[in-house]
Formats: sequence, structure tokens, C-alpha cells
Amino acid sequence: MLKTYLVLGMYNHLPEGFPEAEAEAIYQSCYRPFLSVLNRFPEIQATLFFSGSLLKRLEARHPEYLMLLEEMTGRRQIELLGGGFHAPILPLVPNSDRLGQVEQLTTYLRKFFGKRPRGAWLSEFAWEPWLASTLQACGMDYTFLSEPQFAAAVGQETRFEPVVTEDQGRCITVFPATDLATLPGKPLSLEQGGETLAARGTGLGVLMMQGESIRSQWSRSGLESPDIYLERVFAWFRKNTLEIETTTPSRYLKTSRPYRRAYFPGSASRAFSAACLPSGNHEQAVQPPSLRSAVLRSAASSALYSRMHWVQLLIGQLRGDRSRKKTATEDLWRGQCGDAYWPAPSGGIVLPSVRQAAYRALMDAEQTTRSKASFKPGILRADTDFDGAKELVYQGTELNAFVHKRGGALVGMETVKSKRNVLDLYCPEPDGDRAHRHAFLDRTYLSAPGTSWAREPWKADAGTFSRHAFEELQSLANSSSLTLYREDVVGTSQARRMLGLKKTYSFHKKTARASYELSNKSDARFSFWLGVEFNVAVLPDELSALTLDGTKVDAALAHAQKGAALGEAQGFAYRCEDEARSVAVHASKKANALAAGVSAELADGVQVAQGSCLLLWWKIDLEPDGLWSMDINVSCGE
Repeated sequence: MLKTYLVLGMYNHLPEGFPEAEAEAIYQSCYRPFLSVLNRFPEIQATLFFSGSLLKRLEARHPEYLMLLEEMTGRRQIELLGGGFHAPILPLVPNSDRLGQVEQLTTYLRKFFGKRPRGAWLSEFAWEPWLASTLQACGMDYTFLSEPQFAAAVGQETRFEPVVTEDQGRCITVFPATDLATLPGKPLSLEQGGETLAARGTGLGVLMMQGESIRSQWSRSGLESPDIYLERVFAWFRKNTLEIETTTPSRYLKTSRPYRRAYFPGSASRAFSAACLPSGNHEQAVQPPSLRSAVLRSAASSALYSRMHWVQLLIGQLRGDRSRKKTATEDLWRGQCGDAYWPAPSGGIVLPSVRQAAYRALMDAEQTTRSKASFKPGILRADTDFDGAKELVYQGTELNAFVHKRGGALVGMETVKSKRNVLDLYCPEPDGDRAHRHAFLDRTYLSAPGTSWAREPWKADAGTFSRHAFEELQSLANSSSLTLYREDVVGTSQARRMLGLKKTYSFHKKTARASYELSNKSDARFSFWLGVEFNVAVLPDELSALTLDGTKVDAALAHAQKGAALGEAQGFAYRCEDEARSVAVHASKKANALAAGVSAELADGVQVAQGSCLLLWWKIDLEPDGLWSMDINVSCGE
């Protein structure tokens, strides 16, 4: 029986914003035991990837881990892989940032461990043909793609052999990786994966494993600790050294250069590829979709992706201050963590802390681009979400606000002090009323809203104000205010009326104000209910008090699953222990209020709280040509 050379690999990454307690638990049950037990088996070699953000976390909290990693790297038992510093999905980020992130991690590894990496790890095996020249330009000799990607490009018979791929004359070796996380059937342990590769009888096998999965492998083993489990695993590899010899990719390439050439289409792991399919389409498409389609699967991912590219454009306009540009760029890279842009297996964009960490980094980058000497608050008109139409953006010293003409809604509200988007809620829908969890969303109802309506405010909406585009009245605009207008037909087939809605937004410090003016454009009297919807990213564990006109009510009502009636008032405030995270809504006319919690589901069915929906409503009677007006303020940190 031919000996199988085995590349035993592990990839490790925790996104920015990942809870500290959970990160420590993963360290103690996964990272620490793997390295400490492997150290007792010097004849077993391993190839490891750590994202730069994870290495910095370990450097701050467990420097002894990096000392051991340095020792094992020095004696060539371990080969460290390069890649994107913050583990971005490389096809989703601009070319300059791809190069920069790879070089940033390369520089970190070279300085800390004394050796430049020769191989690159691709998050979610996300591949585009032009990555060959990008990686080669960064000094990389090889990378890995999954076996299904190999089978699609080179056929079943040769899918286990490394190949050379090329872009613009620049070549890189690609290894076929068997990833334990993607093997069909029940989950396999490390030794079972080794047995599977050895049974193939091929000259080389590459077995990759997500480092965080060691905890589940240990749990299935029934052994008393992860150290004992891994001791058994590595003892199995030692016992079978006549059939399996571990090696590293660099060592293998010195003795056996691949000669076959292949070209791989744009592709990724099964999980990420599924996230790229159109919503509701769970069958594999005849032609694989673009990897960028993943950001269109939810309004939240699309908004964050657009924000990232918008900040990248702002940084590109910086001239003459290299230090400031470098700082802004590094903050931008922090905001490009791949988990924040799709529902990754670890939770990804569904977790508010991961999204908020990305927004915080992007806001830091944008603030750095501003020159304090020349910056003046004001409103600009630009296509910030790349949909072909211009949005309205207020940039202030304490507040950024984004108004979209579709729905005339406030789609983003960022506070400089707390560095968060207070309207950042996730919903697994790409478009429509369900997906757009914004503020100042206008509803017209033909009956009084019921208690449960705050859960789904769009269901009984008789109009289209929330879905169709408003027109900007630019003659009424100035540096801190803008005016939108739309007419809509509301009612039933028996009684339809034309309503005109003029909304004037004005911004001051940490407050956004909308002045409403409703007019009856028909020749008959019209009675209806106006609802204005606010979705705020205040989580249950952040909320210390919910107040109506300064009087405390049960805070749990804000996140009631089935919705709750709060009562009648003018002022509604979500009070947090950290005052900078508080949000208040105040209307000039007393309103009835409903509230409901907003949540999203993880892949395992666990519900994750996203925030609260507040629905204010008024009964309105308008004579022909009659007018009704009011003001509503939304304030942050007050």
C-alpha cells in the first residue's frame, strides 16, 4: 500500500464583536488543547491559519499561546498560513483592500514569528479567477480550494491532485482540501478523516478542520476533556505512520511540483454558495450565481456592504496626509470581516454584536477622513447604496443620517459618540416591508391598529407611502434640512381618496426631526389612521427602563413577542445603562403607541433579539383640501 502524505490543517477565526466569554470558552476547549497536545507529538506536522484579529486577541489575553506557537513554528512542526488579516470574503472587497489585508497579515506573521508565509487561506473557499494574480503578487505560492470546487473544474478522477492555476501569467498552486465541516453524512473526527483519505490510496491528502469544531468533536467522543480526546487523536496518527505521514504544503512542493494546469470558476464553500442563491431558491442554479449575490440576500447585509464601499471611496479621496489615510484604511479593513456580511455558521450578520463591530470600524474610518479644520455639517446627495439613485446624507459632528427616497424613510442613524447605527436591525429578507426595518416609515390604515400590529405593521397598510419613491423638493432644502413629497391613493374600491404627504427632515446635533403635513387631495371627507413606524436597535439586555412622558412602564413591553399596547403619550424613551445608547421619540401631538420585539433566527433555530419596533398612530379626519400636521423627533443618547 502506498504511503499517503497528509497535510493536516486547521483554520481559526473569531469575528470582531464576538462575545468575550464565548471566545474564552473556545480558547480553553479548542485552541489551547490542540496546540499543547500537538506539542507532545513533534513528529506530527500541522498547517494552521489564524486571522490577524484572532492573533491580536490571543496576544492580549494569552501571550503564552503565541510563545508556544512561535517555538513550534521555529522547529518547523507548524507552518502558518497567510490570508486576509480580518478574514474577509476576498471577492467582496476592493482590490486594494485585498492586497492590503494579505500584506498586513504577512507583515504581522513575519515580525512575530520571523518567517513570511508562503500559503494563503481563503475564507469560505471564496474564489474568483483573478485571485491567482492577487495572491501571487502578495508573495503567495499556494492556496486551498474544496474538493467539490476541484471536481467542478478538473473532473472527478483528478480532483485529489494539486494543480497550477494562472491569471495574467501569474501562477499559484491550488491544493484540494477535504474539509471536515463539509463532508456529507454524519460529522467525522480527525482520525476518521485521516482514515478516509488513506483509503483513497492517493499520494497526497489535505485534511482541513475549523478550529472551533474541536469542542463538538470532543463532546461526541464522550471523553472527560478535550486534551484527552486530542491525545487519542494524535496517538492514532503516530500509530499509523507507516500508512500516513504528515507534511506541510511548502515541504511537499519542494519534492513534488504539480504539472497539471486548471482554471476554476468563481465558487465558494457549500454554505456560502447557498447564501448566494436567490431568496427562496434552495436548489443549485444551473449557472452558479456571483459571490457578491450573498450581500443581496438581506437588506442588512446590502446596507453594510454599501456602507463599506462608500467609506472606501471617501478614503480614496484623501490626499496629502499619508498617516491619516493609513489609519482610516486599517479601520476600514476591520469593518470588512467576512462574518459580518452573511449568516455565517457562527451566526455572522445575525449577531448584533458582529454587525455593530463592523459599523463601529467603518464609522472610525469615516471620522478619520474628515478634516476637523475644514469639515462643515451639511447634506450631500450621492448614490451611497449603488442602486443608481441618489440618497440624501446628513453628515454632522455628532450624527450621520441617511434618508432614502423610497419610502421617504430614515434608513440609517449613526451617533459619533457611541459609534453605532441605532437603526441596525437584521431581517432575513432582501427587500420589501418585512426587510426594511427603518424609522419614519409611514402607514395608512382603514381601522384602528390592534395590539399585534407592531409585529407586522405592513400587513394592514392600505397605502404605498412606505414602498414607493418620494420626490425631493430641492427649492426648500438647506444645509441641515430637506423636504420630500408624495401623493398616494388610499382606501378600498368603494371609497378611494388621494392623500398628499410632505415630510421635512431637519437635523441638529443628535436629533433627527420629521415635520409632517398631510393633505386631502380628494373632493370628499376622509377618515383614516396614520401609523409611523420606528425600529430601534436597543436589545433587551441593554434596556434599563422604558418611559412614556417620563413615567416608567414595564421594560419587557418593548420586546413583547406578540406585541403590546403602551398607552397614549407624546414622549417614548428607551433608556439604557450606557446613556449614549439610549433612544427617545417625541411627537408634537399625543399618539397611541404599540411595541413589539424584533428577532431573527439562527441556522439552529435559536432566536436572536435585534431590537424593538415602536408603532405610533393617530386617528385623522380630513375635509376636502384639509391639512393635518405634526412634528416627530428621534434623539440618540438622551
